[in-house]
Amino acid sequence: MDFKYLQDFFWPSIKDVESAKKAAEQGFMAAILYLILSVGGVLSAQPQKLLDILIVALCGYLAKRKQSRIAAVVGAFMMAPEVIFSLQGGDMLRLLTAAILLLLFVNAVRGTFLYHRYAKAAATRPTVEVLPPEPPAEDTEPRGQTGEEQKAGSGDDRTKP
Repeated sequence: MDFKYLQDFFWPSIKDVESAKKAAEQGFMAAILYLILSVGGVLSAQPQKLLDILIVALCGYLAKRKQSRIAAVVGAFMMAPEVIFSLQGGDMLRLLTAAILLLLFVNAVRGTFLYHRYAKAAATRPTVEVLPPEPPAEDTEPRGQTGEEQKAGSGDDRTKP
């Protein structure tokens, strides 16, 4: 089985602006998954968690849409206590889910920071425009043999004193 796809999903290589955008989109994916998984808990017994869910959802949206570094970092910090609480609770499924969501937000942090670095480098790079060579200009007067034009004005036809 090829684990390259899983490795690229959970820890993508970021080498240009487009790959940084794709990594930043993982924060949005994590926010949507967190929203879906947490709605049941909010509706049943934890209405105080609604603010956390909305903040994480906003962070994921801003990380994807605006490439916001602050939103990605806040989203990752909002997911870190979920991992700690799931460690204390002992529920392995909750721990796995929280760890995956935290990892997706860490990728969003990587993506947003590298996006701004690559975008800044691309903006400061001078653009060089390569123009095709111009065709030679056509003379309207016919040219004579080599040197005839130079002999006429060189002073050879002057009389010697």
